[in-house]
Amino acid sequence: MLTPLVRPGSFQYENRMDPVTHLSAGAVIFQAVRDRLPRARLLLALCLLLAVLPDVDILFFPSDPSFYLLHHRGLTHSVFFVALASPLFAWLYARPAGRPGFGILAGLCAALLSTHIYQDLATSYGTQIFAPLSHARLSFDAIFIIDPIYTGLTIAAILIAAFWKSRRRTIALVALAWIFIYPLACAGLRVVAETRYVDALAKSDAPYECLSVTTDVLSPLYWKAILVSDGRYALESIDMLSDANADPDFAYLRPTRELIERLRKADPFLDTYFWFTAFPYYIEEPGEHGERNLVFGDLRFQSPGPLMRKLFENGRTPFALTVRLDSSGQIKEFVFHRGGKTFARSFME
Repeated sequence: MLTPLVRPGSFQYENRMDPVTHLSAGAVIFQAVRDRLPRARLLLALCLLLAVLPDVDILFFPSDPSFYLLHHRGLTHSVFFVALASPLFAWLYARPAGRPGFGILAGLCAALLSTHIYQDLATSYGTQIFAPLSHARLSFDAIFIIDPIYTGLTIAAILIAAFWKSRRRTIALVALAWIFIYPLACAGLRVVAETRYVDALAKSDAPYECLSVTTDVLSPLYWKAILVSDGRYALESIDMLSDANADPDFAYLRPTRELIERLRKADPFLDTYFWFTAFPYYIEEPGEHGERNLVFGDLRFQSPGPLMRKLFENGRTPFALTVRLDSSGQIKEFVFHRGGKTFARSFME
């Protein structure tokens, strides 16, 4: 078991979509159906609860980072959870007299849970929609976890619908369409950004083996390009408001397959960590008496822009792992950072 070392005052970061976005989607669905379910008491509470319910998984593993990496956005974000939870909550809600039909409620519950999962699929973290049958993390990588355009316009529609009651349902349906169409439009813009950047790479004659374009702070205006070449990564920002240019600096060391396999075999947590990472990089720092510190991170959670660098100016990026090796290359200990918590394990007798 990893020993938690909680450090107060450090920047709290959990890579999940902010609850305001999910709650606003629940409020939009409520506005869309409330006139069709006039006898449904506490309907808003039901919509808001189910809009955030899949994130209940974070309550079950606050002190176990291995379990967190394996199962956050796991079973409660799967189609099987939707299939099981929708009729259960419909039955619980429909039991008191005067509630609408069970079938309508089950469909409403399924729509609320599915909307949450759809919004999470649009981010880069990865969502296990087929858990527990598969732990594959799926994503169409279209929006950043906090998107002021997406959430702000949704909230604006909710406020307009609340005051313009005669057009309430129409406004809510337009907002609901926005909730689903905006991520798809951003996914299309990501393809445009990638095409522009590939053309810029060709003009600069920059060598690279493969390229991945993913979301960054203030996407879809800015995107993040991750390039691989000769055992290294480069990280560049793509500005959609200016001409694309490419001058990649391959400054991030990419761990070899042999190094990753050796670490994965050394400890179950390390095995989980490198299963979780998509673009693992590391920095090697010399220690005393021939010891070495390997500081690992994932470029999914790095940003070439100034805003994220400012937030993490203490150098502790999300999901950072430090492995300390002795002079013979054996693991002495490792330390893992997740948000404001630090977990450590020592191999010393």
